[in-house]
Amino acid sequence: MGYHFYADNTQLYLSFDSLSGEGQASAVHSIEACASEIDEWMRLNKLKLNSDKSELLVIRSKHRPCPSLDSISISEQVVNLSFSARNLGFIVDDSLSLEKHVNSISKSCYYHIRRIAKIRKYLSEDSTTSLVDAFITCRLDNGNALLYGLPKYLIQRLQAVQNCGARLVSCKPRYARVTPILRELHWLPVESHIIFKILLLVYKSLNNLAPAYINSLLKNYKPSHNLRSVDQGLLTVPRSNQRTKVAAPKLWNALPLDIRNSGSINLFKCKLKTFLFKKYYL
Repeated sequence: MGYHFYADNTQLYLSFDSLSGEGQASAVHSIEACASEIDEWMRLNKLKLNSDKSELLVIRSKHRPCPSLDSISISEQVVNLSFSARNLGFIVDDSLSLEKHVNSISKSCYYHIRRIAKIRKYLSEDSTTSLVDAFITCRLDNGNALLYGLPKYLIQRLQAVQNCGARLVSCKPRYARVTPILRELHWLPVESHIIFKILLLVYKSLNNLAPAYINSLLKNYKPSHNLRSVDQGLLTVPRSNQRTKVAAPKLWNALPLDIRNSGSINLFKCKLKTFLFKKYYL
């Protein structure tokens, strides 16, 4: 059984065949037994397992039938199946589509855009930019590396939010062309900012500035023969049918050599933003 520990949150997870009744029964038994042992340990140490906030989420492919699992028992209480759960600020649904998360971000950002718009005439452009960064851009950037590979229509929903924020800062009308506004503000579009976050995480990992579990996911490319690519700082691209699993190595290998060899993290971010900015706007 796998697990993740956070400050005030514990996650237990395992995989099973949704078409096999025995596999599902074994998974339920394992989860319930583990939760029971945790509950007993906490009771002996004068702690309490908060079963009221426990959630059950079955992640499956949308092309496979839904398993018959609808509840489990934790600490003598029944935990019913949920179709989505919040995980470190992210809303994860049962098919990992992240559509509910995108809708939640959009709803929250539009709420703050409307509030800022009411006082926009009293604010300078710098003050408005600070407010947009604090209430809108930070929500678009939070954990956005997980959004790589989403369908275009979901990325466009987030891009529409950024476009509204840009028009608000520049006092442009609703239907004004947004590309010149974004270029003038020097804002990367949402899709490019996702790529920026992934590549920044790769750079930190390769320079021992990231957690160890991320470092273990990346492997330097070592050709079988003495080729010129041996000194290019490339990464091995694993074989996988899922594009998100190979996103980081592929994006890293596509960068120019001078960006990959940046001597500091500030220099890397400066070069990378310039590279992505020119790629999108020029």
